[in-house]
Amino acid sequence: MKVLVTGANGYLGLAIAAALDRHGHEVHGMARTEAGRRTVAAAGIFAVAGDLDSPEELQQLAVGYDAVVETANADHSASAHALVAALSGTDKTLIRTSGTGVYSDLAGGNPSAVVHTEDAPFEPLEPIRPRYELDDLVLNATGLRGIVIRPSLVYGYGGSQQLPVMLRAALRHGFSGFLGAGLNVYGNVYLEDQAEVYALALELAEAGSAYNVAADEMPFVQIASLIGSLADVPTRPFADDAEAAKVWGSWVHGLGSNTRVDSAKAVAELGWLPVGPSLEQELTSGSYKKIWGDAPLIIESTATSAAR
Repeated sequence: MKVLVTGANGYLGLAIAAALDRHGHEVHGMARTEAGRRTVAAAGIFAVAGDLDSPEELQQLAVGYDAVVETANADHSASAHALVAALSGTDKTLIRTSGTGVYSDLAGGNPSAVVHTEDAPFEPLEPIRPRYELDDLVLNATGLRGIVIRPSLVYGYGGSQQLPVMLRAALRHGFSGFLGAGLNVYGNVYLEDQAEVYALALELAEAGSAYNVAADEMPFVQIASLIGSLADVPTRPFADDAEAAKVWGSWVHGLGSNTRVDSAKAVAELGWLPVGPSLEQELTSGSYKKIWGDAPLIIESTATSAAR
């Protein structure tokens, strides 16, 4: 197929574009900036200009492709609606990247026994509802093959959304923190294993299919401890929500949530088989150790409550 990947210069988008290319598709990677397009082209992917904030131009661009894989921003409503409008009635494919964060329970570090499946009834919490509604928009669209993929914590090659936030916080504040007891559980998946799900879904998934993706899971206190060891700083609970917010910023509630999912559907329907190294291996002896292991410890002057 001729496939457009939005956000193709991003951590996940570039890996997806590469996986689709390996599967023999003609892949075009959309990026907003010239620097982003150079990143796409350097990976051997044909780079095209596009901007989520220009929905009419995005619609015009999308109609020239057999499939669009949306990776740029899971919460960007205008672009999601534009892509659905562009492809409705064409029977073409739209794959939306959401995230297992839609299942966030704001547990504050407390554990949960709930493991989410794609087809079970679910009511998201209000802060997450707009993202979940965009998932439904794609899944229920008529005249196109709408697919939603929900990655968990994606790791590998020293990157991720969550892990660099935690690593930088540990290096800046001199400790690796967690909320409450830190017993909230996060699903996780290696970057290339996650990218493979997109290639398989493009080729095999039925219209209206959603896939939750995690190869493993880990209590957050263990993730924080591995981060602490890597940064060579102590690991401890935050004294209170205010300290957590100071250290983690807008991530504070998400990193205290449970995001447990069952990926049996991706295995059964797509034949997905994760083969990458574990999160623990990557943090102790893999890419994060190589990239972050010698990063300097820079303690900020802001109080952290270490003396409380």
